Amino acid sequence: MLRFEKYQGTGNDFVIFEMSELDGLQHSLLAQKVCNRRFGIGADGMIVVAPSKVATMQMIFYNADGSIATMCGNGIRCFAKYVTDHELVKTKVFTVETLAGILTLEIIESDDLTSLVRVNMGSAIYQHESVPLPGDGDKFINQMLEVDGVPYTVSSLFMGTIHTVLFMDNIDEEAAARIGAAIENHPLYPNKTNVNLCKVVDSKNIDVLTWEKGVGITLACGTGSAACALLSQDLYDCETSVTVHVKGGNLLMERVGEEIYMTGPATLICKGQYLYN
Repeated sequence: MLRFEKYQGTGNDFVIFEMSELDGLQHSLLAQKVCNRRFGIGADGMIVVAPSKVATMQMIFYNADGSIATMCGNGIRCFAKYVTDHELVKTKVFTVETLAGILTLEIIESDDLTSLVRVNMGSAIYQHESVPLPGDGDKFINQMLEVDGVPYTVSSLFMGTIHTVLFMDNIDEEAAARIGAAIENHPLYPNKTNVNLCKVVDSKNIDVLTWEKGVGITLACGTGSAACALLSQDLYDCETSVTVHVKGGNLLMERVGEEIYMTGPATLICKGQYLYN
């Protein structure tokens, strides 16, 4: 019997375990089992809370298919609520070790169910092993990519994990599923990619729908929202403070220099014990 808690951040849901609960278990297989919505608890991902030698705490994140992910924006806010609620961290500002680096988090406000968390997401990386080499210039921005015989203008960057963004006048789930699955598995991306359809509403608001690699369409994606906010500012002159509207709610993205800060909620759904077999 494994003690767990389940959280959601703007509709992106996660099962959280502490490392001490998982002695001798294969984390990847466990993630597949607990995230299964028919035979498990059901979630977009699994988070493991672990000690760190270089930060206050460490977050280890697995996608629903068992693959390990470098970072998850909505997940790290849920991680922040868990570790502060359980007094594993006793300060409002602290650091978290992830595979994408060490991030600084701040608990803005909190109650028994929901915390509002601000995360320094860091800077976008345009030259990374996950990002394709551009046809010209030093960034893979506004490049043509043919998908199922249709050309699309795409931009790719590493924002905690790789994201590919398509700006469109209209976005819907059918298009996100069709285009997202095709681009995720496109040979141009050997490590696969998350895919975000983005609509610029005005200079202060954008709509984002994300196809997450290893998961599918999600109600929200923090790192994807950050990537879309940065590109909307660079390509469409949006303001440095942008509200990102996702299916599960809203996220505030604030740009300070080259760094971007995300503020959003993290809410406890339930807690219990999972029978591993």
